[in-house]
Amino acid sequence: MVRIGLVGCGAIGSRLALVVQRDYPNRARITALHDISHSHARALQRRLHPPPPIVSLPTLIRKSHLVLEAASVEIAGDVVRRALQARRDVFVMSVGALLQDQRWRRLAERVGRKVYIPSGALAGLDGVAAMSVGRIRRISLITRKPPRALADAPLIRRKKLNLTRLTRPTVVFEGSPEAAVRAFPQNTNVAAVLALAAGGAAVHRGSRGVPGAKATGARVAMRVRVVADPTIRRNVHELEVEGDCGRVRCQVESRPSANPKTSELAVRSAVATLGRIFDAVVVGT
Repeated sequence: MVRIGLVGCGAIGSRLALVVQRDYPNRARITALHDISHSHARALQRRLHPPPPIVSLPTLIRKSHLVLEAASVEIAGDVVRRALQARRDVFVMSVGALLQDQRWRRLAERVGRKVYIPSGALAGLDGVAAMSVGRIRRISLITRKPPRALADAPLIRRKKLNLTRLTRPTVVFEGSPEAAVRAFPQNTNVAAVLALAAGGAAVHRGSRGVPGAKATGARVAMRVRVVADPTIRRNVHELEVEGDCGRVRCQVESRPSANPKTSELAVRSAVATLGRIFDAVVVGT
């Protein structure tokens, strides 16, 4: 029985906890909860059986085999670091934190634990990871979202942009994935997971001597564009990757989840990742 500690008991964390309870009753159990909002934690606690205790982060990590982070970019990095230092596996929803500081990768390798990163609202990452075994030359990601999903982002607030007045699609950001995560920490997990799949996979495999893998893979040219689009109601991601073995093109349209900043597909991707952990059969790269 895998003991899971849940950090973040909002809409997404609660859905994942209920999936664990419903689909994997003989393989896993939520054994501890942690959230800065005690009311959120209490509401979820009442829906789980047996009701797990609401505890501090250090206590949660101590009680768990797997720490599931569904809180925020602001605390995710600290959660991952503490869990790995305690030799616990980690499941990360706020992937942007992993792009900002990648020391977690060396720590995970040193302690021999796993970090699970869902694909989020992006499709085609299996192909990107496969391409990264060789050389990726260029990556382009265009993210289009309704203005209200972007309105509270740090970049929008800093520039004092009034997105409610937009009448046509408008580019509000263009730059690197790292800069995209800083500008839109709640909207650009797709950029972070794409960068990790492309660069991180190439470096990791290259270090193990896989033919064709390039140690420079982490520095692959990747540009991210964020568009506030008042003409759409769904979140749209357009991906194009060029490498020495060919090209991947992919477009995803997903309705927002209960949280307008997060695509429903991102939540279901996390559910599917739980399946990769606990199901007997795993399909895909």
